[in-house]
Amino acid sequence: MRLITLPFLALVLLTFSSCAPKPEASTPKEAATEPAPAAARAPEPVAAAPSNVLSTHYIDAAAALAADDLPKSKAALAALASESTGELKTLAQTAADTGDIAATRDAFKALSKVATTMELPPDYAVAFCPMYKNGSKWVQKKDATIANPYFGKQMLTCGSFVN
Repeated sequence: MRLITLPFLALVLLTFSSCAPKPEASTPKEAATEPAPAAARAPEPVAAAPSNVLSTHYIDAAAALAADDLPKSKAALAALASESTGELKTLAQTAADTGDIAATRDAFKALSKVATTMELPPDYAVAFCPMYKNGSKWVQKKDATIANPYFGKQMLTCGSFVN
């Protein structure tokens, strides 16, 4: 019994420690984990993006949720809804119409299930957090530090890229 319990306990501790919140960091490191300023993000397309390519408004919403910025995330989600059609439009509008950040994150998870199946903009990839509601995916820039939209600043770097 002891031989089974010890490895199991080690596995559980390893799983939870990989996504545990990081302790307060010094100022230089904090600056490195904050979302990129608006000027560093991909530029907005001039013409309407083809319907099979994920819109930058989704990317903006994910970044805003990672920064715990509810008004900015809702504005990006409303913009995504206004330029989208079908299920993507419905899910984006539902997320934009939520009342608080927890509800927005729940609705963003449903939206992300569709978004992660779409063609991604260049240099973007699907990321995965095993800790949020039995695992949740989102899309973000490949060469950036993970910025988890589901936990925001509480567990900003929880997750990894899956493609």
